[in-house]
Amino acid sequence: MTRQLGKQALLEAAAVLMDERGVDNVTIQDISQASGHRNRSAVRYHFGSRDAVVRAVIMRTMDAIDAERNVLLDHLETTGAPLTPRSVIEVVVTPLARQLRTPEGRRYLRICAQLINHPRFMSDAGDAITLNASVRRSARHLIPVLARLPGPVAAERASQVTGFIARACGDQSRLMDSDAPARPVLSVEDFTVNLVDTVLAILEAPTSVAPDGAPRAGES
Repeated sequence: MTRQLGKQALLEAAAVLMDERGVDNVTIQDISQASGHRNRSAVRYHFGSRDAVVRAVIMRTMDAIDAERNVLLDHLETTGAPLTPRSVIEVVVTPLARQLRTPEGRRYLRICAQLINHPRFMSDAGDAITLNASVRRSARHLIPVLARLPGPVAAERASQVTGFIARACGDQSRLMDSDAPARPVLSVEDFTVNLVDTVLAILEAPTSVAPDGAPRAGES
């Protein structure tokens, strides 16, 4: 139990510091000191490296979100009703946006936004699709929406959507915790609905990119 509490203290300290300073501006020594550990080797003992701490900070919340999404997908799939693009996007967005309701959840969302396109953690936002089972399951249900697009455009849309969701949630969490927000702050409910609307619009938008080998508009 003591060892587990020690790990949790390190994760809590790391999350606060990485939110305040940025993931690249926090050292192992900073984490150990902020957690109250006397042993300067505590981070290496429990996690091995600073980057492993970052991943552990993310996964402890991401695992719970993944589990919730899988439960929602299980329910939708077993009812026999067709899964619409909107219902699938709601499964992806709603458990994530619910993190806005707590300080710890908002901190998690801001750290996630930092890691999108971070060279050591996620070189492309589209890689987020591979992170957990629920997102992969959801992505399979959205294939028909993207199938009408040329392959490279479909891949670009998927990357744009995953990056947009992470950044939008991170931005909303900053607004909610700001003493002087730069614009009116939507309620969590309205933010969630609007985010689903926007993601659906991105996925379903037509493309002006010509199929391979076809002339573009205005070309003969």
